[in-house]
Amino acid sequence: MDGPLPDELAGFPGYLMSRLGQGSARRFAMALEPLGIHPKHFGVMSIVAAQPGITQNALRERTGIDPSSMVAVIDELQALGLAERRPHPLDRRARTIYLTAAGEKALERGRQLGAELQREYFAPLTAEEQRTLHALLQKLAWGHVKADPRPSAPDHAGADLPPAERAQTGADLPPAARGRSSA
Repeated sequence: MDGPLPDELAGFPGYLMSRLGQGSARRFAMALEPLGIHPKHFGVMSIVAAQPGITQNALRERTGIDPSSMVAVIDELQALGLAERRPHPLDRRARTIYLTAAGEKALERGRQLGAELQREYFAPLTAEEQRTLHALLQKLAWGHVKADPRPSAPDHAGADLPPAERAQTGADLPPAARGRSSA
């Protein structure tokens, strides 16, 4: 966060989230610059690494990136030699996406840089406070997702509960984060 925090704005959580988010995004983008990638590349590469051979359309759905922008991101990754499109084995119209060896190496370095930044950025918080903040941010983020893109969404505990009750019970949190937050 650059500059002082005005007392007049410190009471607005939305303002604080926006300000912290902008600063964090700026720092992460600067950290990735030497790798020749942008946070949008990092996000797409992370999903491709977790799901090698994901189709371009499924990747677009998972990230929420509009179709033409997704094409551009994958084009950029290909031009950088970090990803490649391959024909889908069953659907000749579809393309699957894979990271190249260089892409895997760049992603690993990006993850290391991100972890370093995260340690620095969250240093004012204890480990327990960091876990609580993470769980609360996940709860807030999932509470604002119109259509839950998680593949296992129907299997989540409490998925059949009304939204307000899911929020109260923590059912909106991923299983690993449930029970960690104490607000």
